[in-house]
Amino acid sequence: MESSTFYLITQVFIAIGTVAVAILVIWGEKIRDWMAGPRLEFKLHNVRGDLITRQGGQRTIYYHVKIENKRQWSPARRVRILCTAISKKAPDGSFVQEPLIIPVQLTWAFPSFHELLPNVATDDICDLGFLDENSKQFRLSLYIYPNNFRGFILANEAMCVSLIASADNFTSKSPYVLEISWDGNWSSDLEEMRKHLVIKGSSKIGNGR
Repeated sequence: MESSTFYLITQVFIAIGTVAVAILVIWGEKIRDWMAGPRLEFKLHNVRGDLITRQGGQRTIYYHVKIENKRQWSPARRVRILCTAISKKAPDGSFVQEPLIIPVQLTWAFPSFHELLPNVATDDICDLGFLDENSKQFRLSLYIYPNNFRGFILANEAMCVSLIASADNFTSKSPYVLEISWDGNWSSDLEEMRKHLVIKGSSKIGNGR
């Protein structure tokens, strides 16, 4: 009787082990990503912006966000930074959401030389938006601009943009929200420019899956 009971218990543990092995084979990578996957966080990078001179002498100030992986042992694979919502400030001070049919991808810094879907083990820099000298608007920096895209502000306007990180093994649970306002003035003195174009943001994206 005792040997029969022992045999049954042994068979149960063998069956459990077989199922566990099968689960790891099929879903092992997803389980690892869930338990110890990448953890991406955002912060503003160089809040003064970066002044560059384009071909033809056009001066432009670029603004950036930095994406940091707090679990460097677990790289985020094929990362995109997406704008998922845009709201414009109304006369009463409230923010009214603008139409955005699908999320749009922000450009990585130096997009002509940067991989479109990079792996992020430590950190990377993403273009947020830019303001040309003598321009009438600040624009988000995208690879593609939809025809009805409203991701820009004119003088004395403000908008909020919601950003998420999307990767093969990570998706933001909550957006990183930035409020951007501009009084219409432009200066090549970046310290002075901080008084005219102001960007405020939360500290991080939040945990992903």
